[in-house]
Amino acid sequence: MQANKTEIQDIIEGTKQYVVPLFQRRYIWEKKHWQMLWDDLWGLYETESSRPHFMGSMVTIPETLSPQGVTKFLLIDGQQRLTTIFILFCALRDYAKKSNDPLLAEEIEYKMLVNKFENELNYYKLLPTQEDRPAFQKIIHQEQFSDVREISKCYRFFEDQISKNQVDVRKIKQIICNQLSIVSVVLSSDDDPHLVFESLNFKGKSLTQADLIRNYFFMRIDIAILNDL
Repeated sequence: MQANKTEIQDIIEGTKQYVVPLFQRRYIWEKKHWQMLWDDLWGLYETESSRPHFMGSMVTIPETLSPQGVTKFLLIDGQQRLTTIFILFCALRDYAKKSNDPLLAEEIEYKMLVNKFENELNYYKLLPTQEDRPAFQKIIHQEQFSDVREISKCYRFFEDQISKNQVDVRKIKQIICNQLSIVSVVLSSDDDPHLVFESLNFKGKSLTQADLIRNYFFMRIDIAILNDL
C-alpha cells in the first residue's frame, strides 16, 4: 500500500481511467455535499488564497492488464468526491463554451474529462457504476437529459452556481486543479480491498449489512469483466 498527498490535476490528467466497480453503490451525494464543496471553492476564489484544501482520501487498485496507453484503476473508495469533481468540470466546460472561450472548453474536456485518442469505454476517464453511466455519459457528451438521478442534479447545481456568480472559469479551474488535494492510497495485490473499503467507510452514508454482503461478493469479480459491462 502506498499513500501520497496528491493534487486533483495529477489524479486526472494523462491517459487514465477510474472504474467504479460493482460492489460500490451508485452516486448518492446530495445538495448539502455539493454546497459544502462549492462554499470551500468559493472561499478560495474570493480571497484569492493559495492555501491547499484537503478533500479526503481515494483508494485505488491499478489494473495490471490495462490496454496499451490507458492506465486503469479500480476505484475502491472516493467515488463520490471524484465523480463530483468530474461533473463540476463538465459544468465549467459548458459555461466556458457559452462564454465564447472554446479553447478553454476544449482544454477542460480533453485534459480533465476524456481520453481524446481512445475509443469506446476507454474514451472516458471515469466509468461510474452501470446504473449511473447513462446519465454521466450524457453530461460528458453535452446531450439533453431529463434524468432525476443525483448525478444530473449535481450538474444542474453547479451549472446554476457558476452561471449566477459569473465565475472566471480559468481561475476556478486553477483552484480545483492545484489547490484541492486528496490522499491517494494505491493498494498492492497483497492488500485486501474489501477490508480497506469497509474500514474507510466511517463517514457519509453508512453501509447496511446487505451492502457489505453485496460488496464482498462483487469484490471477487475480475476487473476485466467489469470493464466489459
